[in-house]
Amino acid sequence: MEQNMSENVPFEIYQELGECYTQIGNIDEAIVHFETACRFEPQSERPFIGLGVAVMQKNNLDEAKYYFNKAIDKNPNNDKALTGLAMAITNSGDVPEGLKTYQKSMDINPTSLTTLMGLMKSAYALGELEVAVTYLNKYLDLYPGNMKILYCLAGTYFKQKRYHECRECLEKIFIFEPEHPDANDLMRALEEVHQECTYAECQNS
Repeated sequence: MEQNMSENVPFEIYQELGECYTQIGNIDEAIVHFETACRFEPQSERPFIGLGVAVMQKNNLDEAKYYFNKAIDKNPNNDKALTGLAMAITNSGDVPEGLKTYQKSMDINPTSLTTLMGLMKSAYALGELEVAVTYLNKYLDLYPGNMKILYCLAGTYFKQKRYHECRECLEKIFIFEPEHPDANDLMRALEEVHQECTYAECQNS
């Protein structure tokens, strides 16, 4: 057991240094340290995720996809690797495939806000609003008090013309944040739609 612990110490050091260098934007040093971590622990997916994140910051998208796929080969259930791959695919211009990959990641970890935001952006770009609704609701099942995500759900319902569901979301927000500026703006838009519908009904009667 002690031998395994001592063997893992260099790996953790190089892995953490790689992550630190990535955070401060020293990508070349980050790559060197992640590659060294790979040599100490070749079966771990973590350095490959680190490499994917690092090279993606240099906009080397094909290389990033290669590293994220290597990480997924080692652990198909690593949601971070799948999210990184989804980002690289989407940034390469294949938004439909990126959305599918975001969905795989969210199915593994429905609590990741980074993944959820990426999924929403892709779903909106493709007009796949029901996909956005599905995963927003999955997140809210776990964190019902997240007002930002509740507002996103309200806005998505509004785009779908599901006005009743939109109003229900807004009313939940107002319980906790009655002065929420964006929610109030959306409620005003909702009232305008209601008035227009009422006026149209009067004109047609």
